[in-house]
Amino acid sequence: MDPFERYYFNNLNCQLSFVDFGNTDKPDLLLLHGMRDHALSMNEIACALSTDYHVVALDLRGHGQSNNPGIYTMVQFVADVRALVQHCELKTPVVIGHSLGGHIAARYTAIFHEDVSRLVLLDGMGPPNSSDQHDREQMKARLKFGIHAVSNLTSEGRQMKDEGEALMRLRKNNPKLSMELAQLIIEHGVTTHSQGGVSWSFDPAVQMVWHTFSHEETEELWSWIECPVLIVTGEHGLDYWSNMRETLKNEQEFYELTLKKRQQLFKDAQHRVIKDAGHMLHYDQPEPLNALLREFLCP
Repeated sequence: MDPFERYYFNNLNCQLSFVDFGNTDKPDLLLLHGMRDHALSMNEIACALSTDYHVVALDLRGHGQSNNPGIYTMVQFVADVRALVQHCELKTPVVIGHSLGGHIAARYTAIFHEDVSRLVLLDGMGPPNSSDQHDREQMKARLKFGIHAVSNLTSEGRQMKDEGEALMRLRKNNPKLSMELAQLIIEHGVTTHSQGGVSWSFDPAVQMVWHTFSHEETEELWSWIECPVLIVTGEHGLDYWSNMRETLKNEQEFYELTLKKRQQLFKDAQHRVIKDAGHMLHYDQPEPLNALLREFLCP
């Protein structure tokens, strides 16, 4: 039997799905996944913490078994989290967010700071700004990112023959991902078409969220957060960002300095690095990550 139950509710003209891992008498903990993932991509974290917490994981709009309304802004994502917290009557939950989920988690915590007990950001603060501060170079970098985003709004490359091909692609892109978790992600993360074949269930249009808020806003909001914060990155985290932004290649020293400066923006934050892990911390090194989470959340 699955260790969770799936539920649905509505917010802002969108049906949203979430999974609940039970133990409702325990303190509440909310998991927010990253771009193109879904709630059960966080399954190993949920199972590791469900003994001590009542764990709820949301399929963000445009992902998993939540609806794909076609328009995605940061405000909508934060409002969805608020609606879920109220729907499930979560009391001052711990909030853990990966990547896009980290951005949402931090913004939610900044706005509703009295309602969050602890915050964990799993590579959830985005790439560092380019070390070249020249205005024209910055503009070029933004334009290239915009072109990349337009390409991602199409469905090209989403069609696959069957779940076997989807599994092969997922494991090729994440070679350290366990077969068990990969199969769970595929089971709940692809759509089967009546004419044959499958595709990823996330909506490519979710990429537009990156253009609905600014980095300057985000840094200001980090300074509003009052609860204890754990920032976790992977030893090879820069590889992910430098693949998207060429100006970040060979900028490890600058990357680490940026992380240190960002940590200082929070009132109470600590930073930990997971060895032999990249951006997908919970795929690459789930056991060391879960040990770190338990140390922070269950002292």
